[in-house]
Amino acid sequence: MMRSRRPCVKHFSHSHPLRPVEVKEEEELICSGCELDLSGSAYRCRKSSSCCDDFYLHRSCFELPKVLQLPMDHVSGHQHPMLLLDTPPKEDDDDEYPKFVCNACGDYGTGFTYRCSSTSCQSFNLHVTCAFLPNTIKHVDHQHPLSLFSSSTSLDIKGISSSSSSSSIFTCDVCRKQVPQNCWIYYCSECDYGTDLACTTTTTTNNNTYSVLPAGGGGRIQ
Repeated sequence: MMRSRRPCVKHFSHSHPLRPVEVKEEEELICSGCELDLSGSAYRCRKSSSCCDDFYLHRSCFELPKVLQLPMDHVSGHQHPMLLLDTPPKEDDDDEYPKFVCNACGDYGTGFTYRCSSTSCQSFNLHVTCAFLPNTIKHVDHQHPLSLFSSSTSLDIKGISSSSSSSSIFTCDVCRKQVPQNCWIYYCSECDYGTDLACTTTTTTNNNTYSVLPAGGGGRIQ
């Protein structure tokens, strides 16, 4: 790991200053924000205390906007501003650690989350990686672009079950697993080919346009 000569910075998710570092893939570190493997430009706590030894952030996670407005035509149909939380609220006293369920992929998370700012739908949460998924992608296993759909509203998708009682309504053509109701998929209507989000090894062909609201990014130079 290489240290940078750049100044230390502060981030709202951590009480101590952070210093820039370059992380090698073989170090097998995990980002404390998105909870994914870490390599390249990152930040780590400058303190040497044991409680902070494993606090790292991707540079991209450090720079995430604190308030995000999804596009008007977003697949989720969600129109309220999304707030970046460093820790999900603890909603069940029996839970050892606070966690959330991502409305896009259906997986749990314990790190950063974008959560609806409205009290009317505060159960709407997104992984920070899912929040920036493009509208259209090119999948390595398919010749046509795939478009982002919500599995609960895409009634023109051929592979969707018509049964309202079914908890799984679409089957991924890559892993053959059923996609939970309301979760998102990438789909080609011409070929009736679709994948869940976990199977999208992609290159982007068309990005969404997001609005970063005035609260700005999560970090600042100290």
